[in-house]
Amino acid sequence: MSFLLKDEAYDKIIQMINDKELINGEIYSLNVLTATMDMSKTPVRDAIQKLEDEKRIDILPSRGIRLHQITKEELMQHYNFSCATEGYCVATLAKTYQKDKKNPSVKKLKKLMEQMEKRLDEQQDFDEYFALDQQFHKELLESLRDPYFSNLQHSSMGFYNHPEIQFTDNKLSRKEVYECHRKILNAICEGDSPGAYEALLEHADLMLKAF
Repeated sequence: MSFLLKDEAYDKIIQMINDKELINGEIYSLNVLTATMDMSKTPVRDAIQKLEDEKRIDILPSRGIRLHQITKEELMQHYNFSCATEGYCVATLAKTYQKDKKNPSVKKLKKLMEQMEKRLDEQQDFDEYFALDQQFHKELLESLRDPYFSNLQHSSMGFYNHPEIQFTDNKLSRKEVYECHRKILNAICEGDSPGAYEALLEHADLMLKAF
């Protein structure tokens, strides 16, 4: 039962991160957190320990917890992971698309781009744009139809499912990110594997500017 409660607490905290109920830089006490979640301390404490191991949460002795303050070294690890995995995916997808113009992943990527284009206005809800951005990158992993790569979207590495480390202080515009996606997709559709890979690296380099 305690194992199930720990998982429930973990899922609740992740949802709070995704819903921006936990804000970067703010410190939260365990007592307040457990009261907010309406749970006992033990499963919440266990969930927090797991999140610290995943580098999603920092535990501050005698003070509380906060969202993990990512270091430059960790950022480069996320960067290298994404470049290695997605770089291979886009290069492979560019090759396979020339043999199969009805590739379902390319069709999904085109649809996502259309939806992103409608949300380029910085005054519109950012969460909707961010969700589409995440779907774009996850579809790249799905494109190989390989369970190993598909499961990488659930990894603690890369930039998947980490809204707290995305677009820090709004240093990136949606248009900049959209244009990177467009270059990646165009190269894939042209069967340009090297170009798709270079466009992916350009996108990753842009992400580094946000920190």
